[in-house]
Amino acid sequence: MKILSLTIKNDSLIIKTLDIHYNRDVNSNVMVNDTLFYTQRFARKNKEIINEIIGIKYIDDFIFEDFESFYIVGSILEYNNVTFDIEESLPTRVCNILLEKKRIKYIKCYFMPSEYVHEFANRDVSVNFNNSYSFTLDFINSNGFKNLKSVYYKRIIYFYREKDVYENLDDFLKVNISLRVIHLYFYADKVIDYITEELRKYKENEVSIYIHQNDFNKDNISRDAKKLRLINKTFNKKDKKIKIIYSNDFFNDNIFKDLTMNIIKLSLVIIMYFGFVLIISNKYHEYLSVVELRKLEMSLLENNNQISNNIDEIDDTDIVEPEPEPEVPQPEPVPEEPKYINYYANIPTTFDKLLQINKNVVGWVRVNNTLANYPVLQGPYNEFYNTHDIYDREVITGWIYMDSRNNSKELDQNTIIYGHNLLSGYMFGDLKSTTNYSWYTNPENKYITFNTLDKEMKWEIFSIYRVDYTTDYLETNFFNDEQYMEFINLIKGRSIYNFNVIINPDDKILTLSTCSGHTRRLVIHAKLVK
Repeated sequence: MKILSLTIKNDSLIIKTLDIHYNRDVNSNVMVNDTLFYTQRFARKNKEIINEIIGIKYIDDFIFEDFESFYIVGSILEYNNVTFDIEESLPTRVCNILLEKKRIKYIKCYFMPSEYVHEFANRDVSVNFNNSYSFTLDFINSNGFKNLKSVYYKRIIYFYREKDVYENLDDFLKVNISLRVIHLYFYADKVIDYITEELRKYKENEVSIYIHQNDFNKDNISRDAKKLRLINKTFNKKDKKIKIIYSNDFFNDNIFKDLTMNIIKLSLVIIMYFGFVLIISNKYHEYLSVVELRKLEMSLLENNNQISNNIDEIDDTDIVEPEPEPEVPQPEPVPEEPKYINYYANIPTTFDKLLQINKNVVGWVRVNNTLANYPVLQGPYNEFYNTHDIYDREVITGWIYMDSRNNSKELDQNTIIYGHNLLSGYMFGDLKSTTNYSWYTNPENKYITFNTLDKEMKWEIFSIYRVDYTTDYLETNFFNDEQYMEFINLIKGRSIYNFNVIINPDDKILTLSTCSGHTRRLVIHAKLVK
């Protein structure tokens, strides 16, 4: 039988679940060696009694050694300080119970999802972690870590302050196995040196550094542009580089100036090229003229004595004009048809071969009875594969790609995949057929296949719609179940057809998004069923 044990020790209440036989001390409200014993059923029905007994003692810290005991006692008692002596991240249910406690000021635990770290910080509740990694709360919150497993597989991290790099990067690199991009929203030359040195120390050979230019750092970036280029020469390889992401304002302010300078430079190069060609051509023709003149002088000298004053007339009476041959009509030339080279015809269908082409492959998506059947990429930021293909060549058609915020290893509540709506029907251009009654009522089209590198999955469609441009359907995770279900009701309410699919708070969903004209979006939602 499972019994709750509540032990008072050094101004602390230690609470845990024991598997022992029922005896006379259980549910007696009598302390045995400073310990109370209750069955779980008794504790649920007698909350007031337990609260009254515990309330007369001075308790400075409540210590839980398992979540099962917290679900019963943690919801009964009020406390200022709470400690979880459990080497696991706090579940969502535990965090929601803690948010209901009005007196709570301090939480100590192994780990906590980032959205709750942010919420407790807003409520002036101090959160400390008792694990061996010294990540700061700001770093956890800005990178959306849900548990330590998500730290291991994180591909992209963000730093907004210089101190966050020094306090977190070393510990992060000790445990992470998937890092590909570091985003910096500030700039300091010493930080770049530190990051490159840390990457060398941990032999991270495929990590790029993206520096986001803004009003606060643009002068320093311009000042150190030469130094960054020199660092990049030694740092830059096929799969890693240092890149500056310019702001839209900077780009708009400087594009005309840069374009003008580039045109001037190009014009000067063209003028120099044609000038050089003209000089060489003139010299060559002068040389040919001199040679011909010398030949003519020599010819005149040799034949001077042979010139006669009598000129014989040519007798052309015997010359017979040849009869013209009849013209044979020639067939008109047939213009050759332009040859189209399909660079994507031989793309492999297995992940091991796809990863040899592009290490950013994270999955494969297929929508029945459409042309949508492609490997899925995930770039360091969403705009990249909007204009690049699977070979990382810059093309206007782009490719099919997962939202850079999503985690392909441990799927988020909403996994989002984008693609262009092409007139040819390629990429997501053929998804328009999913709005036809004959398509979405066909049982063959009920499921979407979306597989990742280590999971094969079926997703059941529950909503299809067109909507004016908005980003409200592009949330990847939600603060609590209530917020998630509000989101589900919103997107189900837009559907052009009632698919009668029930969505629960624990379900994960897939979103396919493409353009529908210049100002609208075509969206498909499906839930994970297998």
